[in-house]
Amino acid sequence: MDEILMLINEFEKRNNMSIAFTMYNDGSYSVNEFWDNESLDGGNSVGELKSFLRETQYKLDENGRSYSPCIKLPNPELLK
Repeated sequence: MDEILMLINEFEKRNNMSIAFTMYNDGSYSVNEFWDNESLDGGNSVGELKSFLRETQYKLDENGRSYSPCIKLPNPELLK
């Protein structure tokens, strides 16, 4: 759990947004933007959640804020 909290903190700083996540007893999860409840991601395992938090970057405007609705940027690793 400590690793997930650290990844959430890094995600929020990197994307300049607050998020809320729900973990279900079957291991699945959902992630929403906190203020407008926009659905950002959902998956079936803790590993998928960690990957989402570690790798996802949203486009930021000239003031450093994420757009609403959020615009997900391509994963730089996939572009290589």
